[in-house]
Amino acid sequence: MRPVIRRIALPLLLVALAVGSAWQARASDEEHDRPPREPSAIPPPEVRTPLFSVRRVPVFLQEPEADRRLIVSLEESATALPDDSCVAVSESGRARYGHLADRALVPASTQKLLTGAAALALLGPDHRFTTRVVARAEPVEGVIDGDIWLVGSGDPLLSTAGYSDRFDDSMPYTDIDLLAGQVADAGITTITGAVIGDESRFDGLRWVETWPERFRPGNQSQAGPLSALTVNDGFTRWEPERTAYGYNTPAAEPAAFAAAFFDDLLEARNLVIRRVAQAGVVPLDATVELAMIESPPLADIVRQMLLTSDNMTAELLVKALGAQVEAPGSTAGGLTAMRGALEDLGLDLAGSTSADGSGLDAGNQVSCALLVAILETSTDESGSLLGTGLAVAGESGTMSKRLVGTSAEGRVAAKTGTLNDAVSLAGRVETLGGRSLTFAVLSNAQSMPEEIRSIHDQVVLTLVGYPDGPDLSLLEPHPVVTR
Repeated sequence: MRPVIRRIALPLLLVALAVGSAWQARASDEEHDRPPREPSAIPPPEVRTPLFSVRRVPVFLQEPEADRRLIVSLEESATALPDDSCVAVSESGRARYGHLADRALVPASTQKLLTGAAALALLGPDHRFTTRVVARAEPVEGVIDGDIWLVGSGDPLLSTAGYSDRFDDSMPYTDIDLLAGQVADAGITTITGAVIGDESRFDGLRWVETWPERFRPGNQSQAGPLSALTVNDGFTRWEPERTAYGYNTPAAEPAAFAAAFFDDLLEARNLVIRRVAQAGVVPLDATVELAMIESPPLADIVRQMLLTSDNMTAELLVKALGAQVEAPGSTAGGLTAMRGALEDLGLDLAGSTSADGSGLDAGNQVSCALLVAILETSTDESGSLLGTGLAVAGESGTMSKRLVGTSAEGRVAAKTGTLNDAVSLAGRVETLGGRSLTFAVLSNAQSMPEEIRSIHDQVVLTLVGYPDGPDLSLLEPHPVVTR
């Protein structure tokens, strides 16, 4: 009898489970106000690719092939570069390709990425430079008895609308004319002394001491004369159409020139100034503030520096970093502060050397890996701001005429760099496949090949096409054929 019970127990259990499942399904359908499905509405079972088949993860099949194609193409470009060249490509911190990526080379103007990152980290993106007008005493019936001081703090953008509006890209600037307007609006009509320009926030060196003679103001003028108080980059004359520094005339004494320029702005508002403008240091008892103007935030200043590759701004930012540690601000002190700030960001500076902030000095040594690492600090404040300040291919800044009409136009944001013996490019690529890659390519050669930029551009165009792997449709799961 017991064997019979055992034989019918399992079928009875299965029937009970089937009835219970049907009842549960009907109850669930009624609960959701849906009619129960008839057996004929239930789709028949269909045999497809097994659950654990690799064909169910096509992206993971596509990516290795895409990486292989990327490496092959980049290798072709890398072998065409001069021997002293490096290439690094990364995606969200993961290295995708490297060719001598850790070799330290002369970076040219991509050095400004280090300057910008350090300035944002140490001073903060909201930092503003302040230019003040002070006197020893309040005006009496519109008269200032004695001198007034125009006190600079290193604002690299203190200028006039006419000077700033010459550039193709819209440039932020600190309008010195508004500062003069504040003095006039305070009811001041007469100054019995002089306007005195104070540049004591920085040292008196007008250029980086290790620069070759041709880069100094008065020769090629790759920057204006360095000073904590400059107007229009310290140029007494400038071309309205041609914006390169080499067409301008640098002031011998930028603080004295700024004072004289401000004197003219005041006199244009009918103020009477008895003595001739000059340079000097504000005395401790000159505590009456007559006027004050702030620069745009540092984030905008760094964007301007990167977009147009502004050497003057870069070098003044370095001195400003030095002044944060010890006054007066100097290039040497600023470079020490810059290195400390970059190390605090977690960057590995082994093998790198900084000789200036702009990249004009051939003593700078930077690797492609370091440039990529700086750009990939996009998770913090400094990195994200660096990224938004880069020139865009075919659209803005130093990249406005580069890669025009190619797939890279509008998709590549980068910092360029050019010296006689060094060419560089570093930035970000938004690929056609919706990925974001960070890259750097540097080349040094005493006789630089004429086609070097086209090779660098080919690196970028290769990245734009990533990931270029097998067609996903070839890898999709498919039905298993049965007979």
